[in-house]
Amino acid sequence: MNWADRYRRTQDESPEVPATPEAAERSLLEGNARFIKETVPNLPAPSTVPSADPAALSSVPVVPAAKQAPFCVVLGCSDARVPAELVFDAKPNQLFVVRVAGNVLGEECLGSIDYALHSFKDSVHLLVVLGHTRCGAVAAAVDAYLSPNLHNSIAFTRSLRSIVNHVLIAVRSAAVSLEEFWGARVVSDPGYRDALIEVSVYLNAGMTAHHLQEEMKPNEAIGTKVVYGVFDLDTCRVIGPDLNPQTDDTSKLADAPNHPDELIALGQQIAGSPMAARHLSEDYRKAHYPSRNIE
Repeated sequence: MNWADRYRRTQDESPEVPATPEAAERSLLEGNARFIKETVPNLPAPSTVPSADPAALSSVPVVPAAKQAPFCVVLGCSDARVPAELVFDAKPNQLFVVRVAGNVLGEECLGSIDYALHSFKDSVHLLVVLGHTRCGAVAAAVDAYLSPNLHNSIAFTRSLRSIVNHVLIAVRSAAVSLEEFWGARVVSDPGYRDALIEVSVYLNAGMTAHHLQEEMKPNEAIGTKVVYGVFDLDTCRVIGPDLNPQTDDTSKLADAPNHPDELIALGQQIAGSPMAARHLSEDYRKAHYPSRNIE
């Protein structure tokens, strides 16, 4: 079975989940054995067990690994369904990947990105912020926004609350965008929560890209461009919203917004798009915008 078949499973297919910690450990090591068989089948590894003959230590073969030279830095979500290397069909040593829930910008993430931009400035030409649909971290932030009294139970530890708090800025902006486009009563629609998650995912990725560009200015420093996109779990497409209504915004990456006004425009665009509208009830869509062709 190739990687695409392993990745793309239907909802009624049971994932291969080990039943115990021991089985999980065994699964990982068996996977590593298959990896070794395909990459370095004839290269023995030095043992960590002390040798009875110190002179034998000098006979351990040393094969230097390739110099690290990625062409792209990716800030993505930790979601197990969005492995960046597979999503972009990248080879080893092509992507420097930083993954954290909600693709939020904490100090450690900024430090890792800063390290990559300075250490691999001769090879890195692109910095990508990659969000994804149905993001759990964004959903937690949306629930905290909709039910602030339950915030502590939704984000039940201080560390988890820090992630939720990062995303809340995008959620607030998404809520304003939805109300401006669909009217204040949209908050009562049964599909409002899902629509809010959808818009927030895009705004969260766009805001993060904007902050990276403003804080690090990689394009000015080393000529590295900052872009963003959202991986759609259903279609496997990376979608970069395009503020130009005449061009297609699917299967692409969008430039990082240069100004907060672009983020406002992005929120309004996504709020009125079919991707957000599909979550709202048909009656609500027809009642508020009967002339709009939004399916």
